[in-house]
Amino acid sequence: MEIRKAELLNVREVWKSEPRNFTKWLADNIDFLNGNLEFSLNVIETEKQIGSFNVDIYCEDEQGERVIIENQLEKTDHTHLVQILTYTVGIDAKTVIWITPEPRVEHTEVFEWLNEVTPVDNCWYLFQLEVIKLNDTSVSPLFTKIVGPSQVIKNRGNEKKEVAESNHSRFQFWETLLEQLNNNTPTYRNVSPTMDNWLNAGTGIGGINHCIIVRRNDTALQLIIEKKDTEWNKMIFDYLHSFREEIEREFGEKLIWRRMEEKKSSRIRFDMTDCTLDHSSWENGIPLLVNRFLKWQSALEPYLKLVGEKTWK
Repeated sequence: MEIRKAELLNVREVWKSEPRNFTKWLADNIDFLNGNLEFSLNVIETEKQIGSFNVDIYCEDEQGERVIIENQLEKTDHTHLVQILTYTVGIDAKTVIWITPEPRVEHTEVFEWLNEVTPVDNCWYLFQLEVIKLNDTSVSPLFTKIVGPSQVIKNRGNEKKEVAESNHSRFQFWETLLEQLNNNTPTYRNVSPTMDNWLNAGTGIGGINHCIIVRRNDTALQLIIEKKDTEWNKMIFDYLHSFREEIEREFGEKLIWRRMEEKKSSRIRFDMTDCTLDHSSWENGIPLLVNRFLKWQSALEPYLKLVGEKTWK
C-alpha cells in the first residue's frame, strides 16, 4: 500500500458558496460531523430565522435540546461571533457549533471562556474544517475539534466563580466592618476595603501592626511583630509575653502566643467563630468582632506604649 502525504485543498475549491453549497451539503451529510461529537444531531431546519438574522443550521440533539451550527468558509470574525451569541439567546440553544477553516486565537479563547463560565449544560464547540484530496475525483472533509466542553473545563470555571464570589464577599465584609469599626476607633480610618482575607492597621510603632483576618469558618485578630531585625522581633515578643497574664486578664480571654522560632516575625493571635465570611453571620458577628477588637486594642495598648518607649539593642 502506497503511503503519501495528504494533499489539503482550499475549502472554496469544493464549496464555492457557504450558504448555497457548504451549509446545504452539511445539512444533508450531518453524520460527517456527528462522528466528531459525543452525541448525534438531527437537522431540523437550515437558514432558520432568528429576528433579522438566519442561523445556518438548526438542530436537536438526542435529548431534544436545541443546537445551532454557524458555518464560515473563511477566517473567523467578530461579526459571526456576535451573530452566534444572538442566535444562542434567540432560541435558547444549549449547544453551539462554529465551523471554520481558520479559527482565530482570539475566538478560540472566547469559546474556551464560554465553556468555563456558562452553566454545565451549555456546550461551545469550535471546529476547524479542512478538505483532503483522495484522488482526482474524490475528496474527504476533516472536522478537527479545536474547542469543546469537558468536566475539567467546567470545574475550572466553577472554581473561578467561587474565587470571584469569595472576593466579592470579602470586599463587602470589609466595607461593613470598617463602617462599624470606624465609629468606635480611629485605628482603621485610613484603611480601605480590599478583596484580601486580611486587613492591617498600624499600632504607631513601625513594624508592629494589628491585623484582622476573615475566612469561611472564622475570624481572627493578630498582632504582627515584623521589624527588619529578627532578634528585635523575638525580644519584643518576649517582652510582651512577660505581661501575658495582665494582657489576657484585660482582654478577658486566652490568646495564642506564637514566637515562631524559625521565622523572622512573631504573632499574638485570637480566633473567634461568631463571625465568618458567611453573610448570614454578619448581623450579630460583626458587632461582636468590633467589640473584641476594642478590647484587644485596649489590652495591648499600654504594653505597646512601653515597647515604643524602650530602646531595643
